[in-house]
Amino acid sequence: MRMLIMGSGGIGGYYGARLTEAGNDVVFVARGAHLEALQTRGLLLREHDGSERLIPVKAVRYPADAGGTFDFILFAVKTYDPAEAAAAIEPVVGPETYVVPIQNGVDSTEDIAKVIPADRVLAGSALLNALIDEPGVIRRQSGQSISTIGEPKGPRTPRVERIVKAFQDAGCEDVVATDDAQRVLWEKFMFLAPIATVNSATGLPTGHILAIPEGKEALLAMQHEIWAVGLATGVNLPEASFEQVKAQILRMTHTHTVSMQRDFAAGRRVELESLAGSVVRRGRQHDVPTPIFSAVYAILRARALNFGGVS
Repeated sequence: MRMLIMGSGGIGGYYGARLTEAGNDVVFVARGAHLEALQTRGLLLREHDGSERLIPVKAVRYPADAGGTFDFILFAVKTYDPAEAAAAIEPVVGPETYVVPIQNGVDSTEDIAKVIPADRVLAGSALLNALIDEPGVIRRQSGQSISTIGEPKGPRTPRVERIVKAFQDAGCEDVVATDDAQRVLWEKFMFLAPIATVNSATGLPTGHILAIPEGKEALLAMQHEIWAVGLATGVNLPEASFEQVKAQILRMTHTHTVSMQRDFAAGRRVELESLAGSVVRRGRQHDVPTPIFSAVYAILRARALNFGGVS
């Protein structure tokens, strides 16, 4: 398959590297020093077990620079400006192209479908801890992960199965098909949004927050706020989903951090609006109270506006 990795950070870079090794025709979209390193040296992949290997790759600044269209586009950019990123891939989306967003939050499929024909856009979710160690170097930090691909609505289809098979043929057994992509997206949302919000506000790893009763209580109360918003939105979120995510949160360690808190610490652009902001806006839309999210979101937004992290 001819594949485009739109956003060659930790997750996009990792999966793109594995797909390249499997013999797919993969093109990475990157910028700055990361792009230069990919073009001149290749991608150095560091696995969780400490092994590493250098993989020759194709990389461009803009999707259109690659020429032609693609069978599959992995949409792995940050959620700052989905319209701009979707417009960038528009020239390489053909009648048989499928776009799979694996962004944070629950808005990606709808946002991309405002630019790309909706029937070209699937739904994806990734729980993989990987990052850019330095330009041209991707490091996977965790051994366990799960990524899902499905239709935005309804059960899996042959096109979903084809894309999942390409990942699994590349040794990515953690990529699976789902019959309820919205439920999976919201389960990740229930996990990530509370942690990203509180970790960013405190600057602490998740385990340190869970270690005090007030911190644990706040995280679980925020998870409950998202659950209530999701139910009001019409998402299939049974109590089993809530308990599964709760157990996942409680397992987090004293070394666990997330990308948004690292971006806050570094003064970079942050995904605040697609995480905490989305909870608050959807809560207001459906008359569901989100008191903790609303308070912490206001504080973080003021901080992010001060250093240019949000617009």
